[in-house]
Amino acid sequence: MIDLKEFINQGWVDQQKYDSASGRLGPKDLENPDNERERYAKIIEYMGHLVEEVIEARRLVPRRSWKTEEISYMKSKFLRNEFISEMFDILLFHRAVLAYAGVTGEEFERVAQEKYDYNLKRPDHNLNTGEE
Repeated sequence: MIDLKEFINQGWVDQQKYDSASGRLGPKDLENPDNERERYAKIIEYMGHLVEEVIEARRLVPRRSWKTEEISYMKSKFLRNEFISEMFDILLFHRAVLAYAGVTGEEFERVAQEKYDYNLKRPDHNLNTGEE
């Protein structure tokens, strides 16, 4: 099972390794405030990759397959594996964005828990309308 906090922290190591091997600055290199411009450029670049992966996953979920009877990931083991693979690619690019942004697994876990707790109590959230 993937430990999300450790997965995010490992992203720093992995991304640094990939960048070093290709002669580019990695997240550790970009921690220096003098590299702020390059750091933001990497965040934007990897957010773009993340969006591309979302689009690839979305293509595997036909909008109206119930009507057109187009085969979707729910009816094909091959397409299901492709869908899951694309969803994992999204996680990898998400992790890279966090590394370049300087976010640790511990920080992400803390803020995510705070946001989750807030969402559970939000009066405008559909689960908190008081209706059963």
